[in-house]
Amino acid sequence: MYSIKKQLVNEKQFDLISVKQNNIEVTFINYGATIYNINVPDFKGDMENILIQYKYLEDYIENNRYLNAIVGPTAGRIKDATFNLLDKKIVLDKNFIGKHNLHGGKDCFSFKQFKYDIEDNLKETKVIFSLNTKEEEQNYPGNQKYKIIYTVSEGKLSIDYFANTDKTTLVNLTNHAYFNLSGNLKNDILNHKLQINASNIIELDDESIPIKKKNILNTKFNYTNLRTIKDERFDGIDHPYLLDEVSINKPQIKLIDPVSRRVLTVYTTYNTVVCYTDHYPMKYELQYNAINKKYMGICFETQNPPNGINIDGLESSILKPNELYYHHTDFVFSIV
Repeated sequence: MYSIKKQLVNEKQFDLISVKQNNIEVTFINYGATIYNINVPDFKGDMENILIQYKYLEDYIENNRYLNAIVGPTAGRIKDATFNLLDKKIVLDKNFIGKHNLHGGKDCFSFKQFKYDIEDNLKETKVIFSLNTKEEEQNYPGNQKYKIIYTVSEGKLSIDYFANTDKTTLVNLTNHAYFNLSGNLKNDILNHKLQINASNIIELDDESIPIKKKNILNTKFNYTNLRTIKDERFDGIDHPYLLDEVSINKPQIKLIDPVSRRVLTVYTTYNTVVCYTDHYPMKYELQYNAINKKYMGICFETQNPPNGINIDGLESSILKPNELYYHHTDFVFSIV
């Protein structure tokens, strides 16, 4: 079951698509193919939103936080905003500290109007967003066609990512959802419990650029066993975790709020998850009169390794004309 509310926001058409299935209610915005909210029950059955949400729709237009939106053509930071492809140097926007590329640059998909279709069935509803890009309008080689399919079913939100190109290019798509299982932003996420099935991260340099693979089993970044996010060593996470085993059938991430007893389990075909604990809050006001402070949310950006094309031995995210880009991620909600 779904409904659509159309609203003009600063001269941009916002279509709010609200979908309801058993034990889950999700609203999407066509701008940025954004997830506006996800309502799921706590142990008492109370339905509450478990995403960070801006108070004002206008803030999704600028959205420097990339809040809950689709990110592309390339997620994450690319060193010096350059990469070599088929013996040609490709130069991207330098939109991160004036030196590097972040999330594809100023034309990031988070700031684009997507077309959409809806397929509604008894047990699941699909919202199918599509976007075409032209070579003359971007820094990336070739013309691309993208499709993002959100599927809402009982207690689950799934995302399918598709892309094809007519020239060899770089593609690395993700969604930048900020989760907070307390419900309606009642608390921060520091007392949530977290498990990530990864023994290695991509180490960052002093400008937060991914540079090399690093084992973390004896470090503060080790969450291979379920534990509280905050400990005496915690000062924030903003790192790509390299999953130990890639399989859509294996739960890769588990997040638990001990108070609401909500559980989020993440499954994905990607080999990397960027975990970010929202420790650079921005000016925007939040819903529910929540305090806009550090650690109000946590992101699990399933993707290929960011900056992988510039790191020896890591996945490069190159997409060729005869290939189909496809990845799948499941966010499954339950009660412990």
